[in-house]
Amino acid sequence: MIEIGLIGFGNVGQDIYRILNENGSLISKRIGRPLIIKRIAVRSPEKYSNLITDPSLLTTDVNDILNDPNISIVVEVIGGEIPALDYITTALTNKKHVVTANKEVISKHKKHFFKMAHTNGVDICFEAAVGGGIPIIRALKVGFAANKIKAFYGIINGTTNYILTKIKDEKKEFNTVLKQAQDLGFAELDPTMDISGLDAAYKCSILAAVAFKLDSQVNEIVHKGIESITLKDLNYATELGYAIRLLAQGKQLESNEFELQVCPSLIPLNHPLASVHNEFNAVYVVGDQVGEAMLMGKGAGGSPTASAIISDIIDISFGISQQTSSRNLETNFQDGQIKPLNKTMSQYYLRINVKNEPGVLEQVSLQFAEQSISIEKIIQKESNTNIAEIVIITNTIEHQNFIEVETALSNLKQCNKVESSIRLYKTL
Repeated sequence: MIEIGLIGFGNVGQDIYRILNENGSLISKRIGRPLIIKRIAVRSPEKYSNLITDPSLLTTDVNDILNDPNISIVVEVIGGEIPALDYITTALTNKKHVVTANKEVISKHKKHFFKMAHTNGVDICFEAAVGGGIPIIRALKVGFAANKIKAFYGIINGTTNYILTKIKDEKKEFNTVLKQAQDLGFAELDPTMDISGLDAAYKCSILAAVAFKLDSQVNEIVHKGIESITLKDLNYATELGYAIRLLAQGKQLESNEFELQVCPSLIPLNHPLASVHNEFNAVYVVGDQVGEAMLMGKGAGGSPTASAIISDIIDISFGISQQTSSRNLETNFQDGQIKPLNKTMSQYYLRINVKNEPGVLEQVSLQFAEQSISIEKIIQKESNTNIAEIVIITNTIEHQNFIEVETALSNLKQCNKVESSIRLYKTL
């Protein structure tokens, strides 16, 4: 039999245990051997003893898993960098395969883990680290293996997608919907990592490693969250023919240069990504042979995440059973440079609050003209007798030029405030 050690027994760990019990015979037939959980490491066994048929599986000593010669696969579902880094490193050193859903530790230490796994003749799999139940990692490694991946665009944070969907559909403001998401369990009590874009930046780094073989770190990926997105922005975007989503973007450019960033983006309403709502995730991939393809599914939750973890367990177990070599291990990274944000090209959406007086639109237009920026679309609406709103979509410009015109508008005496600025989705 193939024995598994499970580190952590929260929602995801409990769903792994449940699925292996419910579908165990089916999974064992596929693998050719029985697959069992031998040990579960937890802090407080009494908290979980009523959730499993055999409480003796529970242990407070993680070394009961890491040093057990009969355990072939270690599954880490505690999250965070420390102590997960030490647990995974020890497991690989002890020649155990590792499966993890931990986006932070994989993003930061992927090169170290891949080298260790290769040296010790084992594998480390992390399908659940990006996109929940969506098999995007396996698709990039195996399904699209004949392609040079040119770009990916991902809605890979369910919390932010849920919030943006509900703000628009229920006509509520950000804080109201955030509280609703927390009450339903779609957002953490401290949602900072999600709404700031940091969670998606970790995942963007992992996708770049698999798609481009690039060892990027999260501090190299410019990320902007959804805190400033309002119902007004979402309504104006619809009027202009767009939806707003938090998008993780990776592009492979010429001369081994890459663009990696996470930011709210305007996406044309007829694009498949614009139809991704609520807590669903999707990754849109552009390959040189397959063209454009999109995978979509539930991006969070115990059951979808556990499903992805068990798919990795099955893949490793099949290799053990059939004595085949690992196919998932990434060992080679290429040298590459991430293009500075100021040099990237995009169109931009701007919403500005101005004085409602003659000549204002002319002065606003002049700021764009002085930067040699043309305007693709413009909407002007009166809020009251003293204030008007102007919404502008620019042509494609360098980010540095956009910053300069945004600064010029902020300093314009007729402008009360630049309320919002959002990039537009743009393919290669």
